[in-house]
Amino acid sequence: MGLRLIKHVIFIMGLLAFLVACSSSSSELAESISSESANQDTTSAPSPTTEEIPDEEGTANLISFKNEVLPIIENACALCHTGRGPGVPHAKFDTAAEVSAYAFAIGAVVDSGYMPPWPASDLSVPFLHDASLDIYQRELIVEWVQTGAPVDMDGSTQVTPTQEVPFLVSYDQELSSTNFYDGERGQPDEYRCFIFDPDLTETKYLTGYEFVPDQTEVVHHLVGYRVTAEYREAAERKDAEEDQGGWSCFGSTGLASDEILTFWGPGTGAIQYQEGLGLEMNPGDFFVMQIHYHYDVEAPEDRSTFRTVWSTDSDTQPINIRTFSGPAEIPCAEWEEGPLCDRDNAYLYAEAQYDGIVQADQILEACGYTPEDFSDMTNGIASSTCDQPARFEGYISAVLGHQHNIGASFRMTLNPGTPDELILLDIPDWDFEWQFAYYPQEEIFIEKDDVIRLECVWDRSLRPNNLEPSYVLWADGSNDEMCFAVIMSYQKN
Repeated sequence: MGLRLIKHVIFIMGLLAFLVACSSSSSELAESISSESANQDTTSAPSPTTEEIPDEEGTANLISFKNEVLPIIENACALCHTGRGPGVPHAKFDTAAEVSAYAFAIGAVVDSGYMPPWPASDLSVPFLHDASLDIYQRELIVEWVQTGAPVDMDGSTQVTPTQEVPFLVSYDQELSSTNFYDGERGQPDEYRCFIFDPDLTETKYLTGYEFVPDQTEVVHHLVGYRVTAEYREAAERKDAEEDQGGWSCFGSTGLASDEILTFWGPGTGAIQYQEGLGLEMNPGDFFVMQIHYHYDVEAPEDRSTFRTVWSTDSDTQPINIRTFSGPAEIPCAEWEEGPLCDRDNAYLYAEAQYDGIVQADQILEACGYTPEDFSDMTNGIASSTCDQPARFEGYISAVLGHQHNIGASFRMTLNPGTPDELILLDIPDWDFEWQFAYYPQEEIFIEKDDVIRLECVWDRSLRPNNLEPSYVLWADGSNDEMCFAVIMSYQKN
């Protein structure tokens, strides 16, 4: 059983245990805080009316919720589990009593390391908004749960996030397409492009944005492009040609000119640039949103939206986007066999699926490899490394990495093997569900001749058992793979 599957099982067991605990009025957890009413709505946690005062002998070693546990919850958990955070449907921590009511589940997922999600390791440069817990904090939470999760404060005390929340608290626009897609073509993987028009009449800077997926079961990821006004008619023609909601657009938009501007993957949340920074857009510019749908289940038409925060301040420094790719070549394991285990067959199959657009060979050539360089990786684990020049100058605003479902680890390094080496992002246990943008705490300046190294590892045991054995390539499908990184940068005045 793979490590990721084990972690998911632990998480589910913790939640099941929580449900059992909450369903029993005689549980120890329920006794630790008093309820205002026996008939209180079961969707909210009980609120204590009095504080429990332990005897003098037990006071010395009692963990203080107010002074020790609550600061951890507010720093690492409240950003997702309060207000309209993405974790609220699973567990709401708006008050101290609600935190205590969820204590058993909190203890399980914290002890296992499943929560809070912070994939970046300490080998990475320090990041803003770091929500990770050290060993002491994890042990303290678990010990608090084991002692009955007592609350030494008013249970109605509000829990307030001390980290920036992963969603836009307010925004200027909520954009959507004028038509929608529901998987009519019947392909398991489909890239559809849609026009999202902000109706710009002056130069503005996108200082924050949030993609809000509608049909989350099938929306795999998004790449947003800025397209200039001169290509609006061409985009509208494409939009009208297929009469199926947007147009098919593997690889890119299919327009003569476009520029990658925005990103979303599961867990990404809102992108909120540092003060004084933003993505520049001019009058008439519009977005073309390339949404990857993976139809392994049926779903209604998707009505995803895109929320924007704009600035008209002419002193705003434009954000520049640079992308980097490394090979993804994952041969069948020695115990697997089938026609698609032949790379040529797998490549032809991918071309047939994605309108002839497969990037694998192009990326191999750019990184100086051939398929033969990966042919001996038949033990179920494959890896790749690619060094490439930065080709830009600027200060890093944010970095992110991207793999698909059998990704095992990801690393991006600046100037590897030199005295100036910096690990920009290290994710030792890749999880497709948590694709964050990371904002370095310190200024990091990139020069054009600097080297960016990507290192990716894949584990074939993470591949669903119901799939036909196949050589896995760098291609667009959810069951294909990628080794991809983004650096967002800016210049100073």
